[in-house]
Amino acid sequence: MPDYREIYNHVVSTDGRYNLAENSPGFRAVVQATGQLEILSGRSLDIGCGVGFVLNYLAGPNFDLNVFGVDISDVAIRKAQARLQHVPGSPKQICVLETQKLPFEDQFFSLITCFDVLEHLDEQDIDTTLSEILRVLRPGGVFFGSVSCRKSGVDDVHGDNLHRTVMSPDWWINKFEPDNAQYDGYRKQLTLWKHIPLTAQPAPAKTNTAAKPAKAQLATPSSAALYQNIYDENPWYGDADQGRCPGVRLLPQYQDWLLEPVMDLGCGRGQAVTAIRQLGLQANGIDQIESNPEMQVGDITQPIQNLAEFTSVVCVDCIEHLYDDQVAGLFENFKKVKRQAFSIHNGESTGTGQELHVNRKSFDEWYELISKHFEIVKVIPITDEQMLYLTQSIGIDTNGL
Repeated sequence: MPDYREIYNHVVSTDGRYNLAENSPGFRAVVQATGQLEILSGRSLDIGCGVGFVLNYLAGPNFDLNVFGVDISDVAIRKAQARLQHVPGSPKQICVLETQKLPFEDQFFSLITCFDVLEHLDEQDIDTTLSEILRVLRPGGVFFGSVSCRKSGVDDVHGDNLHRTVMSPDWWINKFEPDNAQYDGYRKQLTLWKHIPLTAQPAPAKTNTAAKPAKAQLATPSSAALYQNIYDENPWYGDADQGRCPGVRLLPQYQDWLLEPVMDLGCGRGQAVTAIRQLGLQANGIDQIESNPEMQVGDITQPIQNLAEFTSVVCVDCIEHLYDDQVAGLFENFKKVKRQAFSIHNGESTGTGQELHVNRKSFDEWYELISKHFEIVKVIPITDEQMLYLTQSIGIDTNGL
């Protein structure tokens, strides 16, 4: 058996991306599933809890749960304990997993979560972990988790891929026999729900169709609550002073294309709006989170009533966070103004740390899609993974660039 503790102590200590809420698939999943989870009560266990983002959220006021967490990495556990030290409510029990056997009695938990962990194990260790999960879940309890069906963009200290078991959705569904399975084709991630019956029932006979996955469908779109929590957890996120506001960072590349008044779609904290105003242009912003009282609050993928009052829109590093139907809604808003300036990260990097980038098209695919809706005036490479597009609604002249 590989030394998982050595591997993940090194990962947590050296790769800062594993310490950010924005990169936690489990954090995203529990926020999106708040409505389903808040009806549960009792004890919950997060297996592979990492630095504690899931624990921190489930310990919050939306839930009636006594949270437990285990992880093989003692480095991660120390960070999780520090994170939850001052969270009010019932005691949080977070400990290092010393063996594959979970240190809990049979039927101890109402909820067990395990997000993007099992693919990091060898196949025989997956079977052991699944047996332990079923052992400690009480009748009527719920398992909620996810697995990644692709290779990781990171290798361990021995040069092996962090995803030691890369299998198809069919394989995982056959292994879990879940009540519900959703496959996100963009991120190649399978989300699984399994409810333990209140009374023991004979297992249904398997047929050829039992192993087939549910029809692939997109995961629930990222919610306002998800991004609000990311901003709350990470005060520097989207902060121009920390170099984390792409709208400000890229402004010199697109400012000459803007005609006032300007609307920043997905404005975050509103710092790009402030920078545009400092150029002498009228500007406003809209975002689904409430982080700046001067900005509008709303969904940029739904019709924005006052957008026709503006001449230009800015939308920096937002589109890759949206599914195709949401992109279509955003583009309809774009078409209400003459000029657009927007940047996109492509989908060619497999890297961990891009977990919120649910739309992973290549630049060629983005160009083809954009050109169907707008006249592309200029394309500006920012990095190997980021491109800036200056476009206009079809039929508008390009004088002024």
